[in-house]
Amino acid sequence: MFDFFGTLARATHSIDIGAVVARHGYTLSEQAREMWWSGDIDGEEHEAASASRDHYVAWQQERLLAMLATADVHPGEYERIRADLHAGRAERVLQVYDEVPAVLAELRRRGLYLAVCSNWDWDLDPAIDEVGLAGALDSVMSSAWAGARKPHPRIFERTLEQVRPHVGGALDALEPAEVLFVGDTWGPDVEGPLAAGMQPAYLERDGHWPDSTLPDSPPAPDVVPRLRDLRDVLDLC
Repeated sequence: MFDFFGTLARATHSIDIGAVVARHGYTLSEQAREMWWSGDIDGEEHEAASASRDHYVAWQQERLLAMLATADVHPGEYERIRADLHAGRAERVLQVYDEVPAVLAELRRRGLYLAVCSNWDWDLDPAIDEVGLAGALDSVMSSAWAGARKPHPRIFERTLEQVRPHVGGALDALEPAEVLFVGDTWGPDVEGPLAAGMQPAYLERDGHWPDSTLPDSPPAPDVVPRLRDLRDVLDLC
């Protein structure tokens, strides 16, 4: 089970919400940027927003307006900023990490079932298509569909529910302890899977962005393996 962004793929061109707000003459605090990125404005759960794509998009817009309000943006600027962000998303470029396709192919050759469990928006499937991994993965779960973001247990439970019928037929055929979870952010991708009973592995690529969720004294590598790129997964499996 893999995280998506920062684990399987990266953005080679993306829109920075702080830069967009700055073009309109406002400053977005680091706290507000973190709230937008992590979803903390509304917490880890958003079950009602996951009823449909329309519900989810409306919830995203509510989050955006709440964040702009914290930056004292004049309401008359809201629509222009929203339009700039929409245009920027259309120009975003996602790219798979170089080693990922070969690693996924080898894991499949070994008979492993491959799933994605990602804090993403409603359009995770198109993002996976964009990087060329649509045929390389067996199951995909976005927090937008699950109604909860990692490390909330619901998204792991929903992913397991999706996977179990394909790996043994019975709903209880797969135990969490049989899952290796690989991700690049400690809180969502290590603490969350550990609490769910899975075995996590922490991916720290060269140039890894600062991970504010990484504890000062993390568990030893024999408890939580530390990986440099996805090829290290092959030794764990």
